[in-house]
Amino acid sequence: MTELCDLPATTLRRMIGDKRISPVDLLDSCVARIDAVNPALNAFVVMCLEDARRDAAEKADQVAKGDALPPLHGLPVGMKESYHLKGMATTQGFPPWKDRIAQQDDCTTAAVRQSGAVIVGKTNIPELLQGMTSKNRLFGLTRNAYDTNVSCLGSSGGSAVAVSASMVPLASGSDTGGSIRGPAAANGICGMRPSPGVVPHDDHIHAFNPTSIRGPMARTVADTQLFLAGMVGGGPDPYDHSVTPEDVLKVRAGDLSSLRVAVSTDLGFVNVNDEIRAAFEAKIERIEGLFKSVTRCDPPLGEINRAYWTLRPMKFIPGLAEMYKQDPPSVTEYKRLDLRRAYAQSVEDVAWAQAEQTHTFRRLQDFYRDYDLLIVPGHQNPLPTLAEIEAKEKAMAEENDRHGIDEYDFSVDEGRATINGAFTLTGAPVVTMTAGRGPTGMPFGLNLIGAYKSDLDLLSFGLALEQMTADDAEYGRILPDLAALEAMSASDAAAE
Repeated sequence: MTELCDLPATTLRRMIGDKRISPVDLLDSCVARIDAVNPALNAFVVMCLEDARRDAAEKADQVAKGDALPPLHGLPVGMKESYHLKGMATTQGFPPWKDRIAQQDDCTTAAVRQSGAVIVGKTNIPELLQGMTSKNRLFGLTRNAYDTNVSCLGSSGGSAVAVSASMVPLASGSDTGGSIRGPAAANGICGMRPSPGVVPHDDHIHAFNPTSIRGPMARTVADTQLFLAGMVGGGPDPYDHSVTPEDVLKVRAGDLSSLRVAVSTDLGFVNVNDEIRAAFEAKIERIEGLFKSVTRCDPPLGEINRAYWTLRPMKFIPGLAEMYKQDPPSVTEYKRLDLRRAYAQSVEDVAWAQAEQTHTFRRLQDFYRDYDLLIVPGHQNPLPTLAEIEAKEKAMAEENDRHGIDEYDFSVDEGRATINGAFTLTGAPVVTMTAGRGPTGMPFGLNLIGAYKSDLDLLSFGLALEQMTADDAEYGRILPDLAALEAMSASDAAAE
């Protein structure tokens, strides 16, 4: 039976506004689902239900009084653990930071509250926001709702799983190398990495570095649009585009038949699994007749992969450098790898990478004069199993132990190229949308990539494609087996 928590956020918001449901009843439905499946999945790791119940009751009173209602009024939301919520710890799953209590909401959380959302709790992440799945020493492992033996990816894995299992209709994410895009594709949901500044970010140590972006995660493109409208409130972000909630909400499905679309399976340099490649081509063949034209071509990204791996470690140095230099194993193995690279490279390397980033940005501006949209796969490989991840992390630790803190083999970077990391430095907005099943039966996603600052047009394209494929069984969102997850949760509870 369909529960309230299973309905789209857009539907729920209309029902609240029409007084057909109460925010209190909706919260109760979400909490019941969390109680039923979260023990098996561990998507939510910290709850704030007392505050949520009070907020839901206040939202219900405002509806009864006929007050003007903001975009997210009464909708339960999960917030990624790395966001600051006043009075709660912001740990990033890292034991040395377990007592970092936020003195106030960050600007994104404040915007979400101002937009009427009911914050239910915090969702899990990889330790220090980096890893092949969402696992850390403080909160443990989050499991994929479709197959609990494979990765849910990260770093917004907890948010993706919470949404995929309908614990909440909306959850926040953040993205540097694909931390919204990858988990969205891997968990059968949608997400958006906006252009820098569309969702203001006041907790970035390098505010003028456009790599770390916050954005919405939901089950449909329409729900993603709604959540984005609730996240765009102002903040001290140097890239602030002053996009308003009204700007986002007025976006409607565009005319796909007018679009010149570029399609790239591997961007010209990413090692894409053969089965993923074939599945992507089959998905494209089903939709290419919807567009004015479809051209198979690679975007002019130059040496952006090398530039990405050169610049990526810079953001970790302010918070972790001293700890790393004094005791390298005190940070995670992933951070040891990146910091080894940071200390092995030169200022000339960094200067080159920044110049290459600029050159690539300008080349893409020319590219998007010829094309309105680029479509690429949501990820490049089948999801790794937890056992495979454990083996890779063990090998990573052994490699780190063999090298000094400033030793790194730069030749390995070519093989590290990813579909998602390649676009991080470009500032391009990306909508990740569901596209049915992949070759292993797991969810499959597409990345729709637009030109810098074309966020509203990109949403329009995503809405249209979602509508045009709504009746296509090959594109429909697949659902996790909730009954099996409930049984697993009950078994876990009995074992305790």
